[in-house]
Amino acid sequence: MRFTQKIKLVVLIAGVSAIEIKAEPDPNFHIYLLFGQSNMAGPCNNDNAIAEARDPQPEDCDTTPRVKVLAWGDCSRDSKPCPSLPLKRTYDRWYTAFPPYHNCHEGIGPADYFGKMLLDSIREDISIGFVPCALSGQKIEVFMKGKNAPIDAHTQPTNGSQKITSGGYEWMVKRAKIAQQTGVIKGILLHQGESNSGEGDAWVTKVKGIAADLKKDLGLGDIPFIAGELIQDPAADPNAKNLNPYVNKLPEVIPHCAVASSKDFVVRPGDTYRLHFSCSGIREFGRRYARAFLKLADNDFVPRKGTVKTRSGRSAVHQFVVNTTGGTVTIYTLLGRIVGSNQAAGIDNAFHNIRSGGVYLVSRKLDDGRTAVVPVIKE
Repeated sequence: MRFTQKIKLVVLIAGVSAIEIKAEPDPNFHIYLLFGQSNMAGPCNNDNAIAEARDPQPEDCDTTPRVKVLAWGDCSRDSKPCPSLPLKRTYDRWYTAFPPYHNCHEGIGPADYFGKMLLDSIREDISIGFVPCALSGQKIEVFMKGKNAPIDAHTQPTNGSQKITSGGYEWMVKRAKIAQQTGVIKGILLHQGESNSGEGDAWVTKVKGIAADLKKDLGLGDIPFIAGELIQDPAADPNAKNLNPYVNKLPEVIPHCAVASSKDFVVRPGDTYRLHFSCSGIREFGRRYARAFLKLADNDFVPRKGTVKTRSGRSAVHQFVVNTTGGTVTIYTLLGRIVGSNQAAGIDNAFHNIRSGGVYLVSRKLDDGRTAVVPVIKE
């Protein structure tokens, strides 16, 4: 996979010292732009969580060269979610991804599990890059073109001796253009609204404008734009959930837009703001963002037979979830279309009536109440 931004060719001709040849962006390096506030930045395992909220799972810190992150800012410290993986990142450079993707002190965000879900769902010759631009606690105005709204000191990205103190939109576009030298932007993920919770339709209009400006200024066309609902837990700050009807209006005004549901997610234990999702919710939120994205994604995401591998490296061919005594087996395409659903049936039986071969995602309720989703190839 090519991540080199430039190749310098020295030409020994009088009067010519060097010619720079820019490498073409890799069409198989798929990039996702992230913006919003703290629930996108990484609320799992940060300083505000009590011990009960810190539930790191081994999978949280899996790394693979297939997933990269463009450094949000300079960072030299241990990762809170992954203390065995020291953070040694320089602003605007690519690194193998592990949490946090944003500010050094933050933790796991939806993008972590969005990426993990995609790796189990897309062709194995595709790699993933994230351009994290979320700014904790900031209103949507920070990301509006030409506003030059100030960024609060606690969440200002660091570039050497400089801080990014304002102009979040221009900062985001600059970073996205750096990423476009290397790959192709395939989607935009947003989670924001806690700081604008009382605005309703006015917030919808602002987000619509940002989406349109990004697509125009970056030449993106109508790539998928995925937004996430705010927390619905009855124990949460009631103002946040009041914005959710307006979050769900975004697909009406933004082309190729979908919403990831926050249903059944609870507040992170010890969260004094009562706005941040628990770690289990954040993990599932990333998967829901991925499912929403795959419903809108181009057909070229669909793997060819035999080319899907899971993060463990095992082939997805005939990799079935464990059969259980109850529940429903649901089979759907990578683009989100349900092609079969069978109550209390084995996966082999569920596949029986599917006429065509190919790669499918299989969803199965397990005995402990969790839902397992794995890719399966029907030959």
